[in-house]
Amino acid sequence: MGSYRAPAGAAGLDRVEKTLGIKKKRAAVTLDTSGIATDVSNFIPASSVVLAIKVEVTTTVGGTYIDQIGVDGDADMFASSIGDGNLEDDGDILVTGGNTAGTRGNFFVAADTLRISCRATPSAGAVRIVMVYVDAKSL
Repeated sequence: MGSYRAPAGAAGLDRVEKTLGIKKKRAAVTLDTSGIATDVSNFIPASSVVLAIKVEVTTTVGGTYIDQIGVDGDADMFASSIGDGNLEDDGDILVTGGNTAGTRGNFFVAADTLRISCRATPSAGAVRIVMVYVDAKSL
């Protein structure tokens, strides 16, 4: 197997990302104050492999804390039992690589909904999400 040597600097990194199909997706999300779960529909693209998800609190989560990060069919796929004091105050950050259990790992055949779950219904809160993934369609 051959190797790939990228040119130095930002242009080289962009070329490596394009060659490997690595992409980023971002979203600013206000937490749902009518229940514990906040869904970001179709956030995870079809034919993608999730490498990492970063969640940064941008508005303090009122009266509770973020406890799980996953998808609508598996609420703790990326992070579970985050715990009080970890992801609730403005500026708190969590980066997770996700769960690779099972035969498919983090490969998503179809687009999927990202789910952020709080321990109890929040009275306020917002987060910024950045996901790094491989777009298998581009390989």
